Amino acid sequence: MTEVTWSTAWRRSAREFWARTTPGDHFATSAGDVLADAMAEVVRAVDDRLRAPADFTVIDIGAADGAFLASVRERCAELANRARWVAVDVREGFVPGVEGVAAEMPDDVPGTPIRGVVMAHEWLDEIPVDIVERDADGLDRLVLVGTAGAERLGPSLDDEVACARVGVDAAATREWMRRWWPLRDPGDRAEVGLARDAAWSWMTGLVRQGLALAVDYGHCRPERLDALRGGTLTGYRGGRVVAPMPDGTVGITAHVAVDACQAAVPRTTLTWQRDELASASLPDRASPADVERYFAAQRLRQTAGLGGFAWLRWEA
Repeated sequence: MTEVTWSTAWRRSAREFWARTTPGDHFATSAGDVLADAMAEVVRAVDDRLRAPADFTVIDIGAADGAFLASVRERCAELANRARWVAVDVREGFVPGVEGVAAEMPDDVPGTPIRGVVMAHEWLDEIPVDIVERDADGLDRLVLVGTAGAERLGPSLDDEVACARVGVDAAATREWMRRWWPLRDPGDRAEVGLARDAAWSWMTGLVRQGLALAVDYGHCRPERLDALRGGTLTGYRGGRVVAPMPDGTVGITAHVAVDACQAAVPRTTLTWQRDELASASLPDRASPADVERYFAAQRLRQTAGLGGFAWLRWEA
C-alpha cells in the first residue's frame, strides 16, 4: 500500500482486523456486569419516560457479537420480550436473543428512527481520524502512513488542492483544529475529530423519541493543549499495547475529543463515568463473585482509569 492519510489506512486496517477477531481477544473493555446494570437502569428509565411504548427499541452500535446488549436485556425482564434488541456491527455473527445488523456508519439501520435507546460503548474511539503534525517551519501538515506504520509528513493544510488529492477537506480541518485542537510547537499533533462529530450526529439521528448515549475514552481542549500534545493514537494486540500499525493485525484507537462531539449536536450533555456510577451499589464482598464485582465497580470509578470515560447523552 502506498502512503495514505491515517484515516484511509486505519479504515482499511480496521475492516480486516474486525472481520476475524473480537474485542476480548485483545483488550479489556468496561462493558461488564456493573455497566450492564447501569445501562439496564438507563433503558428502564427511558421506557418509563415514554410510557412503555409497544415499539420500544434498544440499539447497541459497535456491539461486536451482541453479548453486552444481551446482558442488558437479561436485566430488563419487564420489557425483554416487548422491546426490539438490535446489535449493530461491521461483521456478522451475533449471540441468540438479539437482532443482528451488519452495518457501518453512515449506513441506514432498519426501523430507525426509533423510540428507545441507542447506545455505543468504546465505539467512537475506533472511528478513523486524520492526523496533523506541525513541522519545523510552523506549518500544519497531514501525516501519511504506510502499511508497516512508517510515517512521513504530507501536504500542508494551506495547500487545499494537495489535501483534496488525498481526500481531506483542508478548510474544514483547519477550522476544526482552530476551535478544538490548535498546535503550538513543532512535533505537536492533532487527531482531527470531524468523523467522530459526524458519527455522534448519526447516532442521535437514529432516535425519534428517547436517548442516545455514547460512552468512551475522552478528552477536552485544556487537556489536549497540555498533556496530550503528541496525541493518543495507539494499538492493541493480544492484550498488549503495541505500535498502531495499519496492517490489519492491530486494533487501532485514539481517544475522543468529546467536547467537539458535544458541540456538534445541540442539547448534548457531557458527564464522566466516575460521576455517573458514583451511586452504584457495591457488594459487601461476602463471596468470591461479590469480591470480583466490588473491584470491577471500583475500576469503573477510578479517575485516572475507566472513571475518566466520557458519557455523551442526547434526549428527544
